[in-house]
Amino acid sequence: MKNICTAAISALGVAALALTACSPSQENPSTSAPTAAETTTVESTTTAAPDNDKLQGEGDIRVESAAIRAKAEAGAEDGKSMTGFFGTLHNTSDKDIHIVGFTTSLGDATYEIHEVVDGVMREKEGGIEIPAGGTYELKPGGDHFMIMGFDPAIPAGDVVDVTLEFADGTEEQIPDVAVRSMLPGDEDYGEHGELQGHQHGSMGEGHNH
Repeated sequence: MKNICTAAISALGVAALALTACSPSQENPSTSAPTAAETTTVESTTTAAPDNDKLQGEGDIRVESAAIRAKAEAGAEDGKSMTGFFGTLHNTSDKDIHIVGFTTSLGDATYEIHEVVDGVMREKEGGIEIPAGGTYELKPGGDHFMIMGFDPAIPAGDVVDVTLEFADGTEEQIPDVAVRSMLPGDEDYGEHGELQGHQHGSMGEGHNH
């Protein structure tokens, strides 16, 4: 009788071990709760949503830290006939957006999208494309919007409306962009306001203003 009880207890122990080995947590480890390290990794790759209070514009493209560089009248000491528009463009839509040009409320001027390649600033062929939900930075020494052939002064403290032009023929306005005094960055303006080494593609033609 004692042997029978011992055998029964042993059988129950083996069955319990078998059930433990085949439990869902062992059979599907991918369904187990994430460890602290795994949770930390996921949180560190999450991108914070932009602060809408810091974005200008009401359309799909909004601009953070939008600014036009202040300049003196072209004929004045240190005067120039060109300046730039800078800021971070936010695509708030669920589709890619292609910007092919822009204008401003300054009026009669030449407006181009520029890039800097190997220290040389040139027109960026084809414009820029901002992926859905993505951003695109316009900065001195990098891609930016260039305003050229404009002799009057653009003083700090003024505001200028910027109109973006899209590949599908539509437009969108960014109103009241602040004019600010900014450091020259990587831009080296020449005696008459043109940029040193300023070229368009492979043509090698500079600007005379």
